[in-house]
Amino acid sequence: MPPSLDAIRHDIASMGSDVHVDATTPDLFFFRGEERRMPFATIVTRDTEFDSFSRLDIDGAFRLNIGLNRDAFAALFPSYASRKALEAADIDYSARDTLLPHPVYGRMHWVCAISPDRCYAKCRDLLSQAYEQARR
Repeated sequence: MPPSLDAIRHDIASMGSDVHVDATTPDLFFFRGEERRMPFATIVTRDTEFDSFSRLDIDGAFRLNIGLNRDAFAALFPSYASRKALEAADIDYSARDTLLPHPVYGRMHWVCAISPDRCYAKCRDLLSQAYEQARR
């Protein structure tokens, strides 16, 4: 059985006592520390007029987004390490349970997975990296 949105939320919130969750919208934003300038992870639960690439409106799906550094992103997606390559890529951003560059913020080294199941173990590793990176 795939992890639920609530289970993933709990996993992220349990990474440390300094994790803060902003749940003031239908989406969730996970910050490290009090500053809350930039989340290290988000969970998006709906399509918007600016981002409907993942087709979250069709089956109750959600998208886990994880902010990485340049090297970690390039190690995962060497073919998309440059902004130009990423923009030219033909990626199905609605693919479920697949680790992908983020459809909007991939150029900023964000990755995502829609309704992760088999790929969730990898997502957990990346979440740990993102959490540690957010400390810097």
